Amino acid sequence: MAASAVGTVLGNVGNLAVRETNLLCGVTLEVTFLKEELMRLQGYLKDADSKRTSGNASVAILMSQIRDAAYEAENVIEAADYMKKRNMIKKGFMGAISRYARLPSDLTTLHKIGVEIQRVRRKLNEIFQSAERLKIDFSTHVVDEHLEDCGLMYQDFKDDVVMVGFQNEYKEIVDRLVQGGNILSVVSIVAMGAAGKTTLARKVYNSSEVKQHFGALIWVTVSQKFKVIDLLMEILKQISNEGDQSRKMDGMNEYEVGNKIHHILMKKRYLVVLDDVWETDTWEQLNRTIKAFPDAANCSRVLLTTRKEDVANHVEMPTRVHALKCLDEEKSWVLFSSKALPSYKRSDIHDLDKFEKLGRKLAKKCQGLPLALAVLGGYRSKNLNMQAWSDVLLGWPATKDTQMMRDMIARSYKDLPHHYLRSCFLHFAAFPEDFVISMSDVMNLWIAESFIPHTRKHTLEETARKYVTELVQRNLVQVFKTSNKYGWIENIKIHDIIRDWCVEEAIQDGFLDVIDETTTGQVGAPSSRIPTSYRSSFQNSSEHILHAPPNLRTFLGFGLSSVSFPELRFLRVLHVENANLDNLSEVICGCIHLRHLMLRGCTNVTITSSIGKLLNLQTIFVTKSYRGNQREASNSLWDIPTLRYVDIPEISLPRRMQIPQALRKLHIHSAVGEKGKDPMPILGMLPCLVVLELVSYWAGTMSFAAQGFPRLQELILESCNIRNWAMEIGTMPKLFRLSILEHGPCDGFPKGLLHLPSLKLVSLWRVGIDYSNDRILRGLYQKGCQVTMQGLHQAFDLFEYAARAESERMQRNNASAASGVQSV
Repeated sequence: MAASAVGTVLGNVGNLAVRETNLLCGVTLEVTFLKEELMRLQGYLKDADSKRTSGNASVAILMSQIRDAAYEAENVIEAADYMKKRNMIKKGFMGAISRYARLPSDLTTLHKIGVEIQRVRRKLNEIFQSAERLKIDFSTHVVDEHLEDCGLMYQDFKDDVVMVGFQNEYKEIVDRLVQGGNILSVVSIVAMGAAGKTTLARKVYNSSEVKQHFGALIWVTVSQKFKVIDLLMEILKQISNEGDQSRKMDGMNEYEVGNKIHHILMKKRYLVVLDDVWETDTWEQLNRTIKAFPDAANCSRVLLTTRKEDVANHVEMPTRVHALKCLDEEKSWVLFSSKALPSYKRSDIHDLDKFEKLGRKLAKKCQGLPLALAVLGGYRSKNLNMQAWSDVLLGWPATKDTQMMRDMIARSYKDLPHHYLRSCFLHFAAFPEDFVISMSDVMNLWIAESFIPHTRKHTLEETARKYVTELVQRNLVQVFKTSNKYGWIENIKIHDIIRDWCVEEAIQDGFLDVIDETTTGQVGAPSSRIPTSYRSSFQNSSEHILHAPPNLRTFLGFGLSSVSFPELRFLRVLHVENANLDNLSEVICGCIHLRHLMLRGCTNVTITSSIGKLLNLQTIFVTKSYRGNQREASNSLWDIPTLRYVDIPEISLPRRMQIPQALRKLHIHSAVGEKGKDPMPILGMLPCLVVLELVSYWAGTMSFAAQGFPRLQELILESCNIRNWAMEIGTMPKLFRLSILEHGPCDGFPKGLLHLPSLKLVSLWRVGIDYSNDRILRGLYQKGCQVTMQGLHQAFDLFEYAARAESERMQRNNASAASGVQSV
């Protein structure tokens, strides 16, 4: 991945403001020389990865040195850029002086930067000399990999595996779940890895028959490593009808959570899916303190997937086991062809018969494994060349099962069109096994890591979605959930076998270290040949102090009990979920390179005014326990010019000119002191804002001025209390969805809603207004806008529901007219 490192650095250098400033004087020239030398290296790195993997130790060492030098170059150039940004935001007299003159402190900093650049250039010179001794030619510049700038790709997120391979099993399992006796019973799906167990189970789970039959649907992934309390809390979140469960569950023990689950499920016919179960006593563990899953003799069911037959037979309940067989030749071909030769491409393919003949031979090689067929089909669909297909067939490895899958994944990885996409794919190694990955998190992380290049026609987010779609179409990533609003992907997962390959490759390349306490420390048994990584993912660790190299660029943490951070001066990404943080504010105040700060479900979090020093910060997401001076932190936060995504509790709005103009998504949870203030005049001036969510805002009037919110597509108001709305014609021209949740009494919806040209969806839940008699809502409905009432598991069309209820009432009245009884 040295090629990726240098390519990414070059892209960043080109975008830095340092090239335009006259403040830096001679340093600018030094930066130019440094950039030229890095470009010279790219001529060699084009094919260096193949030399490294062939076993050339000297080349591997040289590539590691190149990567180190590239990252050091980026650090020093960004330090110069940071100095410029810092001076630009200074206020008052000293701010003016620093912008137009050279203060002694600036001169000292510039001198240090110049010294550092000279040191990096000396290191590059040593690299060139080593290359000459190894007889490596740097003189010929090889053009960088092609990066196309095209429209968003065709998207088809349907699961073909069930439809072409397991139709009979699908129908039989659905029948077993919705029919049969009243007592609680189990249906188990057993098969080897990559055989399609989870895909089949999810197809069953999402079927209309199952959704109509069960009052509560629960899906949890168990995996090899699980904590009972975590699984029970996840189940409670899915079945509870209350609001913010995460806060209410804090401090609850296993018995309390299990008891609450028991009481809720006693009143419902439920289906609970336990996916990827490894241990025979998993069901007993979930019910060890109290019987969380009651048998109310109401036809409730358990659906279990596992690789082990003894696990399927161990549950002490009536059990039906479905052992999935590998696909036969014909079904294998149908699945492979649906991926490799999709219908929307067939009309453009010449010699289709010849492709089918070769394809049938390739499909047979996959030995009936759905994952292998899907990955190979996705890989071949990107290169519809007869010779290329023949080469794959001729070069097929004489291995079986897991090794065959690994070779196939490696082929598909090498076939990815450029190093940006390869970096994005390897980055999935950072997430734990069976982790449900948020698309929002993935996009923010990739952008912060500079894996997403700037293109002429698309935003960074659009390009990131395009990359995920590419990986989905190649079947390297699985779609877990799509948006009901827009149809795009919301959550994704990666198969265990593919993730294992990513972890090993990432460690071997020095791209990422994975430290997992439940295995044997670092996954993949490090050797002396493995280069030191600049990214670390800590998973399932109980250590208080996590050891990380001082030059670490990315720190990710999942399932950590408590964290005390080391000094990390060059940190760019800090992403931690569900941990107690000891010294956060002391560490991050010196991280001038930090781009991504995500602290989800963490406690002991303190955000102070020093956050304003992080002038490269793009994303800040903080939930749960948050301490500090909110007003000072908020005012300081808005000084950061690069902010794109903000979600932090109880922040306040400062002056209009302070809010970053590049901000695209903003979540605001109001403090008590903010009640009564209308934030819209300030927020409406943000030119790039796409999503706005306000929680607990109280205002007498909320005003939407003409020309305000020019790019806003989604507006969410939760637990707000707004008596009057003032909405001028011309505001929010691109608003697509309006969601209002738990709103206090109001005088009615604003007439201006009828003049929003792009509004298509209005979602309501617990709003203090008479829906059926509100003329604005009826006017929206008549214009073709979908007005829905949001429930626990579904949304229904408000006016269609009212019309149907009225029709049924009239039919009952007519039927009972003869007896003189009128229905109400």
